Amino acid sequence: MSLRICPECSKAFFMSLLDSNARCLHCGVFLADRRSLKRERKVCPVTFSIKGSVLRAKTTDFSGRGAGIIFVGRNVDKGTVIDITISELMIKRPARMVWAKQGSGSIISAGIEIL
Repeated sequence: MSLRICPECSKAFFMSLLDSNARCLHCGVFLADRRSLKRERKVCPVTFSIKGSVLRAKTTDFSGRGAGIIFVGRNVDKGTVIDITISELMIKRPARMVWAKQGSGSIISAGIEIL
């Protein structure tokens, strides 16, 4: 057992050293990177379609299974499936919104999983 302090809520708790899916017992935040593939910083132009609308975006980082993107528009619900094209990386596939956050103004930051 190890004493941990959550970086999100700053509360202390004990947990097993063998727990690979470690979460804070108080707020539920993950304490370790859950991605099996390392993300590389890469900025590429992206187009994606959602419910008949085509939007432009940029990647912020990329791995074999997902990417971070930034775009101007409305927030997109978690789990929404989009069609994404990243020409520079020769990707034209469906993807799923894993998370999305409203930034300043109408800028949205999102994480996608490429299907």
